[in-house]
Amino acid sequence: MSEKPEQGSDVVAESDLDPKLKALYLRGVSAMELRNWGYVISLFQAVLKQEPRFLDCRRQLRMAAVKQQAGKKSFGTESMKAMGLQREVKKNPAEAMVSVEKDVLATDPFNAQGNQILFDAAMAVGMPRTAGFALETLTDGHPENTKYWHQLGEFYYEANEFERAAEVYDKILKKDPSDLVANQRGKDATARQSMSSQKWDGGSFQDLLANKEEANQLEQSNRAGMTRDLLEERRDQLLAEYGADQNNINVVKQLADCFEQLEDFNSALTYYEWAYSLSSKDPSLEKKAADLREVVQEKYLTDLQEWIAANPDHPEIEEQKAKLAEMTKEMSSGLIEEARKRVERNPTDMSLRFDLGQRLFAIDEYREAIQHLQQAKRSPNLRIKVMNMLGQCYAKLNMRDLAAQQFEEAILEIPAMDATKKELLYNVGLLYLDMGDKAKSLEFLKQIYAADYGYRDVAERVESSYQDS
Repeated sequence: MSEKPEQGSDVVAESDLDPKLKALYLRGVSAMELRNWGYVISLFQAVLKQEPRFLDCRRQLRMAAVKQQAGKKSFGTESMKAMGLQREVKKNPAEAMVSVEKDVLATDPFNAQGNQILFDAAMAVGMPRTAGFALETLTDGHPENTKYWHQLGEFYYEANEFERAAEVYDKILKKDPSDLVANQRGKDATARQSMSSQKWDGGSFQDLLANKEEANQLEQSNRAGMTRDLLEERRDQLLAEYGADQNNINVVKQLADCFEQLEDFNSALTYYEWAYSLSSKDPSLEKKAADLREVVQEKYLTDLQEWIAANPDHPEIEEQKAKLAEMTKEMSSGLIEEARKRVERNPTDMSLRFDLGQRLFAIDEYREAIQHLQQAKRSPNLRIKVMNMLGQCYAKLNMRDLAAQQFEEAILEIPAMDATKKELLYNVGLLYLDMGDKAKSLEFLKQIYAADYGYRDVAERVESSYQDS
């Protein structure tokens, strides 16, 4: 969370406070030095109730709540309270701000619903900086959830804070280089910031740039849904720039992306690998190169499989089958080794641990997979997927009670009957059947049956249970 408050009509400073309110605030500051977090929270809540525009106090209040809750587990009651406050936002947003601070954010400072309510209420009462702080808190508490980063980026963009918006979109792209929306909005924000810094006061964007050809290239590179002809033209332009300076990382990355869009994956891989070597070991570029390497290898193996299927009587058929088996094995071990190295270099990146866990599961290394998946479960963005994979690992090791616990925990966290929930219900249903608990198995399968009659063999299993009874 940002530490320095921003001044404006919707924000007041400490010097602007009423003397009695200022004294109350300073008591809270003193309590912070003593780490008396509960007392700090009660004092700062009292201050904000009287002066909600005191953003610096709100920042310190949130910090105190984070410190107080460190290591403690939330039981989810705050989210239920937040749901009850959602209607209050429209009726009385100022009161909703007070209530959400007291009933939700004091004990669960990163609560998604609570911070969204604070954002909506603050916007309703004309306090955009406080609203922005609520979104900043969401990204701090849920760093892997790019939905919140997109919301923050859009907020900055609409507020004409283009430099901040560009920084947010850049962070999204580091997490997911394939995010086309973040790529486009980041470029838009950078361009708008350039206009602002040069005090652009009219005319076309091309007039702002000294080089008209450069303006045309920038416009083309930013255009969504480029045709193949435009992509090929852009590729040729970039190759010319690359020929002039092979160490320009921005040109190399654009060239790699252009080849990828043209589905020339071998060339794209070459340039992504070169971009990674030019960078300061950027993990996002490393992952991009690894993903494309897998695409290239899988394409080769698929082509070989199709050739074998189409030429069963070829004199070299047995040799090619042996080659396919060997290459498949080598590819699997190579990908796992690469995934291990990425985890070693970036041990706090939970997406890398999840990727390694999946690969280990695929080669039946369930015990090692569990070690990485248990850590990846800390990521809010990956949590459901991780629990599903963990449950499958436990089931393979005949730890059926632990498997059922993972599946059921994940099911409870998904409110809607989406594809993920159906898969979890199916997995746990078959697990209980394997454990000999037919009634429990049907309890889960019937939930799918009620929502999606055609899902796998659920209808057959459920309907046959009535015939058996």
